[in-house]
Amino acid sequence: MTTPLRLLPLLLLPAFLQAADDTKTSPTLPERPIVAVFPIGGDAKESARDRAALAFRAKLDRTDKFTVIDGPKMKELAAEAKEPVTFDTPVDVIKQLADTEKPNIFLWGDLKGTTLRVNVLDLRETDPKPHALSRAINDPTDMRFATEQILETIQNVDKFAHPNEIAVQHDAKAEELWKKNPNLMINGDFAEAGHWSGILESQYYPIEIGQQMPGVDKVAIVKVPAGPDGKPGNVLVMHMSKGVAETNGLACLSDPIEIATQMRYRMSFKYNSDGPTLHIFVKGYTKGKDIKGQPTLREIYRRQVPPTGSTHGKWVEIVDEMNPQHVSFPVQVLKVDLYIYLGQGTVMFDDIVLKSVGEPTRDAKDKAIKPPGERPKGAKD
Repeated sequence: MTTPLRLLPLLLLPAFLQAADDTKTSPTLPERPIVAVFPIGGDAKESARDRAALAFRAKLDRTDKFTVIDGPKMKELAAEAKEPVTFDTPVDVIKQLADTEKPNIFLWGDLKGTTLRVNVLDLRETDPKPHALSRAINDPTDMRFATEQILETIQNVDKFAHPNEIAVQHDAKAEELWKKNPNLMINGDFAEAGHWSGILESQYYPIEIGQQMPGVDKVAIVKVPAGPDGKPGNVLVMHMSKGVAETNGLACLSDPIEIATQMRYRMSFKYNSDGPTLHIFVKGYTKGKDIKGQPTLREIYRRQVPPTGSTHGKWVEIVDEMNPQHVSFPVQVLKVDLYIYLGQGTVMFDDIVLKSVGEPTRDAKDKAIKPPGERPKGAKD
C-alpha cells in the first residue's frame, strides 16, 4: 500500500519534533573568542614591530583556545584608518576598524625606543575597558617574555612554558654536590646592604637596609619579626602598587656572579607574596668589550623559573635547575632578576642559594636558545 503524499508531513512530524527537542537539550561547544592584533606602531625598526605583532598572534594561536585574525588581514584593516594605529588610538576607532571581523579581544599599541606599550580590550569582561600595559625591550630576548607577560593578563591564557630546560634532577651525585658545594649567591640572605639593585622604569638604585617597610613601588632590606624559619631576620621586601603591577612591574637585580662554564646549576629561594605574581629570571652573560674598548657584559642566556603567585601569607620554597649555555659564547656570569607584576601588594624574599650540581644534562644545540639571527628560516618565537 502506498502512503498518500498528503499524509507524509503528519507521519514525519514526531521525528521532526524529536529533532527539535534534541537541539534544545544537546550541549553546544562555545565558540572560540576572536582576537584582533593590530600592527604595532611606533618609531622602532619595522622588523621589531612586526616581530612583536607576530609573537602575540602566534602565541595565542598555539594555545588552541582562540581564533586569531591573520596578520595580512589586520594590516588591511589598519590601513583603513585615517592615521596610523598606535597606543593612543581611541577605542572607538579600533572597534570600528575591526567591526567586520567581530572580534572579542583587541590588542593595539606601539614600540617606541625600547618600550613596548599595548592596550588589551576584552569584551568578555563584565565592564570591558582597555588595560594599558608596558614592558621594556632592552634586547631581543626580552621580546619573548614581554609579549607573554602581556598575553597572560587575558582570561583563559595559561602561563607559558619553555620546555627547553630540564626539571630538577634529584640524582645522588647532584644531591651530594648541592649539600657540600659553596653558595655562589652574593648576599642571598640579605644580612647586609648592597649587592642588589632596585629597578622601576628609569630608576636604578642600590638596595639599603631600612628601619621600616619600603614605600610604594620601592625595594628595601628590612628586619621582620618572622622569616621563613619563624625567627626574626632580614628579608628583601618589594612593595608594588596596582598601577605598576599592571604596567611595568617591579624588579630587583643581583650583582654579577662568576660561574664555571659547562656546569649545571641549581637555585632555590623562599618567598612570601600577598598578591603579586613572580617571574624570576636567571640571566647569563659573556665578558667582552664595548665600542670604546671598555669591559662589558653581554646577555646571551636567560632561564625563566616557572611563574608563581600569591602564597596567602605563607613562606614557600622554590627550587629550579639550569644549564647556562650558548651556541657560540661561554656563559661566564649570572645575575638573578627578581621580577613581580600583575597583582598589587608585597613580596618578601629570603635564603637565595645558587650552587653548581655537576655536569650539564643538555647542550646548547637546542634552537630555542639560539639568537634570533641564527634561527632556521621559518622558525617562530
